[in-house]
Amino acid sequence: MKTLKSNIYFKVGTIVMITLLLIIPTSMIEGLIFERESTQNDAIREVSSKWGEEQTISGPFLSIPYYKYIKEYSKKDSIERIVRLKEYLHILPSQLKITGNINPEKRYRGIYEIVVYNSKLDIAGTFNNLAIASMDIQPKNILFDKAEFVVGIDDLRGIEKQVSLIWNNEKISFNPGVSSNDVVKSGINALLSLHTDDSSVYKFNLSLDLKGSQLLYFTPVGKVTDIRLSSDWPNPSFNGAFLPDSRDVSDNGFIANWNVLHLNRNFPQIWTGSRHSFADSSFGIDLLLPVDKYQKAYRSIRYAILFIGFTFLVFFFIEVLNK
Repeated sequence: MKTLKSNIYFKVGTIVMITLLLIIPTSMIEGLIFERESTQNDAIREVSSKWGEEQTISGPFLSIPYYKYIKEYSKKDSIERIVRLKEYLHILPSQLKITGNINPEKRYRGIYEIVVYNSKLDIAGTFNNLAIASMDIQPKNILFDKAEFVVGIDDLRGIEKQVSLIWNNEKISFNPGVSSNDVVKSGINALLSLHTDDSSVYKFNLSLDLKGSQLLYFTPVGKVTDIRLSSDWPNPSFNGAFLPDSRDVSDNGFIANWNVLHLNRNFPQIWTGSRHSFADSSFGIDLLLPVDKYQKAYRSIRYAILFIGFTFLVFFFIEVLNK
């Protein structure tokens, strides 16, 4: 009996030792896969840095500067002064409709394949009843003639052609950058001169040819936001805060439609300063490659220990039970 127990312990120890020895090359293979995947990510970053990064369209929206007066007490002089600060009022559109076509391309760096795209976006909508009176700001302190129509774009290098805004049938050129970083850090702006009447209705439209890599996201800034995207890419992944209300995916490409209400997101139609962010509400598509060989290889490696251990375990129990 004692000999049998010793024999079993010896076999268990042998199995464990052989299993560990077989895991060593498995770990080496896993390290090689990790190295190749890191090199692939470096290749993606290199191509993206020259073509255009992952893009998110934030907006459009209005940013209107205004003066805010506060009391400031100086302990040194024992004097209370009135200080004038310049802040921004941000207003989102009532209606927003975006129609876009995405034309993907494959680029190569060595053995690595990278997906980039050209997109043509038609952006239209309206601003109805700006509701500035609800913000408790004196109209005389608002710089209506310095208002900006802002479109947030993550990587401005992706803009292919000059962009013009049609604002109530008036053509206005865009400028690079944004005056206020309250809402977006990067984008383009068009200078406007607004009416002081809250009930004014403004219609706008613009066309944007934008390059990017892999991802194209949008933010639902309209009180009603309708987005329709189409492409000949057969492997889209729909991600972000909202999935499409309808989609048609086939070998010939895809068509996807989103309809998002202002009630579905966590920021209002009008506010001041930087108290709200679009970050948690963006959504869109990821242009996936049909096969990611590194993910498959990782998956196989994860099961290697299970298969090695299970194989020896089966033989061990067969031998023990036969005795």
